[in-house]
Amino acid sequence: MLTQRVQAILQSVNHLRPIPSNVTRVLKELENPKVSLGMIAEYIGLDQALAALVLQMANSAVLGYGRSCSSLNDAVVRIGVKRLKSLLLASVAVDSMNRQLSGYRLGAGELWNHSVGTAVTAEWAARALSYRDPEEAYVAGLLHDIGKLLLDQYVLSDYSQIILYVKKYNQPLWQVEEKLIGIDHARVGGLIAQRWGFPTVLIDAISFHHYPSAAHANPVLPAIVNLANYLTIKVQGSQQGLFCDEIHPDTFAILSLDDVRLERFQQRVMDVLGVSAS
Repeated sequence: MLTQRVQAILQSVNHLRPIPSNVTRVLKELENPKVSLGMIAEYIGLDQALAALVLQMANSAVLGYGRSCSSLNDAVVRIGVKRLKSLLLASVAVDSMNRQLSGYRLGAGELWNHSVGTAVTAEWAARALSYRDPEEAYVAGLLHDIGKLLLDQYVLSDYSQIILYVKKYNQPLWQVEEKLIGIDHARVGGLIAQRWGFPTVLIDAISFHHYPSAAHANPVLPAIVNLANYLTIKVQGSQQGLFCDEIHPDTFAILSLDDVRLERFQQRVMDVLGVSAS
């Protein structure tokens, strides 16, 4: 029997707007082998918000480019077709990811910055671990926390009790959300991804990024996101509000990790994210 609050959350997911037609149009054009990047830039330029997002990503510090990029043509070339597809999938959530999330104690832009860092780290980890599609890891990392957008108000209303369970009983946030709210932000994120018609592999990666072995299909991608989420928080020194995530024990077995390799990964991720050792 679903609680009234979980039913309300599921109803909120069902009422989310679908991916806009202008985004699906560009995604469709990207599948056309005859389309040029110049034409793609023109299509993107028809949507002011989409154009701003593409320019923002092309000038993102985590991409490591020194020269600023001011034209859509340059931005599309710099980002590349695969990354552009990932960005378009994420575009429907980006505005919301830039806002303040009071329940999670995240200031404006903090969720987005963490998500971009996790995406870059997940892509690097996927290459280091010989995962078949590093770009898939990138978009899974970028969108792993979208469930927080809908769950924020419920976390806010239960904040004192959630803090009690997290701090006093040393329980991870996602388990406390499940206990007190009836569903955790990862599962809500998976439902959002399903609503937007994402591939199953991405739905699973978002849904189970805190508990990779529970994934319906392959647990490797959720484990990579679990690792990337942890390393990004560790390296960037972000507490993600008051809630700090840990690696799930199953991730070590799924990715054949040990403490020595984890430490080596952390050192490399500092370079990848451009963070200097303190």
